[in-house]
Amino acid sequence: MHEISYWNRETETMSRERLQNLQLELFQNQMHYVYERSPFYRNKYDAAGIKPSDIKTLSDIERVPLTTKEELRESQARHPPWGDFLCIPPQEAVRVFKTTGTTGIPVRIALNKYDWEEQFQEQFMHHMHGYGIQPSDILFVPFAYGLHMAFWGFHTAMERAGVTVIPGGGLSTEERIKNIFEWGATVVCGTPTYILYLGETAKRTGQPLSESDVRIVVLGGEPGANVPSTRRAIEGLWEATCYDDLGSTELYNFGFDCVAKKGTHIIETLYYAECLDPETLKPVPTGEIGELVISNLCTKSMPLLRYRLKDLVRLNEQTCDCGRSFLRLDGGVLGRSDDMFHFAGVNIFPSAIENLIREVPEFSNEYQLVLPEMGSGKRLMIRIEPDSSDTSQEEMHQAVSAFVKKVKHHMTITPDVEIVEIGKLPRFEMKARRVVREE
Repeated sequence: MHEISYWNRETETMSRERLQNLQLELFQNQMHYVYERSPFYRNKYDAAGIKPSDIKTLSDIERVPLTTKEELRESQARHPPWGDFLCIPPQEAVRVFKTTGTTGIPVRIALNKYDWEEQFQEQFMHHMHGYGIQPSDILFVPFAYGLHMAFWGFHTAMERAGVTVIPGGGLSTEERIKNIFEWGATVVCGTPTYILYLGETAKRTGQPLSESDVRIVVLGGEPGANVPSTRRAIEGLWEATCYDDLGSTELYNFGFDCVAKKGTHIIETLYYAECLDPETLKPVPTGEIGELVISNLCTKSMPLLRYRLKDLVRLNEQTCDCGRSFLRLDGGVLGRSDDMFHFAGVNIFPSAIENLIREVPEFSNEYQLVLPEMGSGKRLMIRIEPDSSDTSQEEMHQAVSAFVKKVKHHMTITPDVEIVEIGKLPRFEMKARRVVREE
């Protein structure tokens, strides 16, 4: 295990009892704050017959209504452009973003000076120390800077912490690879999909990133850092250690990997996490899979309480080998309840199929899942590219046959597999969209 570093050792290693007492106090304060400043929350809580003063214990939080992204969309549609959940005057905003819109109309996000400069810094200092990043490191950020939050916060926080930052927006993949070598980058961040693509492109063009100075790769935006075969593929291409950066545009960055690699930590001094049954919306026992619900305890611009992320996780309350007492997500995000699809009587997560695909050396890391029309009688189609043009038809046939058997063993379904030409499947710089529905 690499050397352990803390941003605030006292708070990161405090007892569960002290930590939960702190969270209760912060939740009570935040609920008072949003009730006073947000018409959205005041109306929501009045309709539910609950007041901030009713929250006496952590278990009382279960009485507080949940918040959904659809509610935020509806609020901004009724009260454009910001909706009525903002807790600051719009003119106080110093930075604006919007969600990616992969599952619907984007939600606009505003941050005031306190949130952008102080809260973001506090969040990302936990990430920095968890990953073992030093001020002497050189960070290369290969994403298109725009209205999507993506790696804006990570870039800015590392810069303020003294890390040299190379902005890699507006460059082609080949130019980014060249710059990683030219600037001597030691840390790179990106989505797992794009980091894999960077590594594959570099290898194909004779300039493998395993020969660069990169020692840390930070992954965010989609599952990957905790998908075993994806992590192995990235660490093999880069010869660098992968770490998970967990967050959302609406809540910002609330989770980070540590050098112990025993799950993704929730920053519990800034966030309150719950794990609920997606159907009953009641807490599941610790260690069982449920939907992650997060409350933002410290931000001021648009704090969200009991926000449904649709991420499925398994909580672990035991102290990590790194010494942190913060909650951990065993295996990170296991999947999304809205990504999960039901086929042939089986609940299927794309990340589970991804893990099997990336265990097959004859397959590239790109894939696409095609869901047939309901009642068509067709099988699930998985489109795959060969890893190399040198792979023979016989080798691919054997690889496909073994892969189908493995899918059937693990998921009890028998898919069809279509091999397509190298480069035919779409590439993604941000979040990958791999599930398509047949029309």
